[in-house]
Amino acid sequence: MKGGTVMETTNKRNHNFLTGLLFGGVLGGVAALLLAPKSGKELRADIKETGEKAIHDTEAFFGKAGHQVSEARQRARNLWDCIKEEKGKGPSYTMESGEDMVGEA
Repeated sequence: MKGGTVMETTNKRNHNFLTGLLFGGVLGGVAALLLAPKSGKELRADIKETGEKAIHDTEAFFGKAGHQVSEARQRARNLWDCIKEEKGKGPSYTMESGEDMVGEA
């Protein structure tokens, strides 16, 4: 048996397992909706509530993420400004002055 054949068999088994898992999950969800001991009106209300909560949570997440990105951008700008400012203040070494420093040591 070749190495590729074993790998192909393993990949096929994994694919079949994941396909079955997904299919079973969908069927279970449909069965839960159809067999739930709630009226259609109650079920629709639950679905609506869950959807609204998901939207609210998503908006809160992206709002917080946007705020954090803005803060990080501002910190980066401040750091860049400090780097530019310090670049003009510090000593400037050339290759010649570096060689002189090595010779002195």
